[in-house]
Amino acid sequence: MIDMFKKLKNRNHFSKMKDFYESNDFENTLKYADLILNHDEENVEVLKYKYNALSNLKLYNDALICINRIIDLNPSCIASINKGTTLCFLGIYEDGFKIFDNAIKNCPEYEIAFLNKGNFLYDMGRFEELLKLANWVLELYPNCSTAYDIKSLVYIKKGDLESALKFNEYALYYDSENNVARERKEYILEKIGGKVI
Repeated sequence: MIDMFKKLKNRNHFSKMKDFYESNDFENTLKYADLILNHDEENVEVLKYKYNALSNLKLYNDALICINRIIDLNPSCIASINKGTTLCFLGIYEDGFKIFDNAIKNCPEYEIAFLNKGNFLYDMGRFEELLKLANWVLELYPNCSTAYDIKSLVYIKKGDLESALKFNEYALYYDSENNVARERKEYILEKIGGKVI
């Protein structure tokens, strides 16, 4: 009877945790996640909610502990990518970048790792490294629209709109639904006066 009561209570806590998470109330998400984890410390689904809540609250040291626990219980590419992201938010860039590089080489979710590493490089102003990263991704995945779009972005930053437009066209060729590339094309054409180079 006590076991059944605990399960019912945990189900109620899970429902509340999920509702709080969906309404962006991350403090209460953590409260209910911890209530569940007190009785079921290996509940990976709850740990994922906890990790995301901690990350949204920018509590990256705690998020790192949580993602390490998730990886111990249920290793996955996404969990590794999340660890890389958390390390970068903690300023441990090179370790995070190594994780991203491994994911780019070995995971079906390589684009997430590429974008995360790319965003950090961009924010750090490391545009040449970002260009090298995009070229490397294209060596591995020649049809990666996102990599062409990132190259376009770097060339915009360098002021080379002709090259930016060329790589933007490749991005749209490989994925005509790439809305970011479409918006970037409008921006490039506006900058060059609407004429096609």
